[in-house]
Amino acid sequence: MNENRITKSAFTGCPEAGVPTDEDIELISQFTRKAPSKENIYTFSVILCDNEIDRDGERFSAESLDTLCSMFRGVTGISDHSMKSSDQTARIYKTQVCTDESKITAAGEKYIYLKAWCYMLRTEKNKDLIEEIDGGIKKEVSVSCSCEAKICSVCGKDMRSRECNHRVGAVYAGKTCHAVLTNPTDAYEWSFVAVPAQRNAGVSKSMKKRGADAFACTSSDPEEVIKSATDTKSDVTFTPEQIKAFGKYLDTLKADAVTGRSTREKAENEIISLSAFTLPDADTPMLKSILTKLTGDEVLMLRKALGDRAEKLAVFTGNFSQDKQKSFNDNSHFRI
Repeated sequence: MNENRITKSAFTGCPEAGVPTDEDIELISQFTRKAPSKENIYTFSVILCDNEIDRDGERFSAESLDTLCSMFRGVTGISDHSMKSSDQTARIYKTQVCTDESKITAAGEKYIYLKAWCYMLRTEKNKDLIEEIDGGIKKEVSVSCSCEAKICSVCGKDMRSRECNHRVGAVYAGKTCHAVLTNPTDAYEWSFVAVPAQRNAGVSKSMKKRGADAFACTSSDPEEVIKSATDTKSDVTFTPEQIKAFGKYLDTLKADAVTGRSTREKAENEIISLSAFTLPDADTPMLKSILTKLTGDEVLMLRKALGDRAEKLAVFTGNFSQDKQKSFNDNSHFRI
């Protein structure tokens, strides 16, 4: 048996909410700068997640719960998945995977859940929260973690790959399709929430795709990353280095856009001026409306075309005027 997994009956000796034991204090001291006192510490337990199919049509595998068991030790607790440090209220100091032998899940497995013991400081700031926990008001929780794969319960393939055409919630051969979350890679936080995705606990998931159809571009060149991401049908996750590169790339694009807009406006004004000579019958408002629908390259091409035509017309008109003047001066138009 996995050392992280115990049966429900093993919880008979667990401490009551709010009363830390000597063992609890020893475990909690791993996360504090100075030895905590029982009087200043409040403890409570929560069910983080389980192997039951949740409201999103997803569930964790038993193996995933075992992996998350160690990942969630030391993870902070917040409210509504807020990322502000000021919203940190509690921290997990102990976790165990538990099996309820009397309960069977919708997928036909024994019910397994990940239980965590948390601690918080008895401060004036936390006083109301402690009362809400004791009063059963703050009860539901949700976890934020990352998993590599989302396995289809029908075909056993990753549901984000081209090999799986099944849809969560649809019925195949009398069974409702759901996704099994496997291979956890990280545990970020857990939160008190009003309505969790999992009926018994709650979970908000962040997935990282792997495998043959994964988005696995590691380049820091934004154009190469964008091309790779466009070509994939998988979920896309960027590294911190790629995000920084995107930021610089966007700054460059913004600077180029300013120059491009200035160049375009100049070209459009020149087109309007040239049209008076090259396209005298053209309606100016209509021409302006057409220009708004052209790309920057198309505007420049039209500017060049009208410029070339204007030069030819100017040469032709000039030559015609000179020849006509000459013919009148030498009376050639009277010759037979």
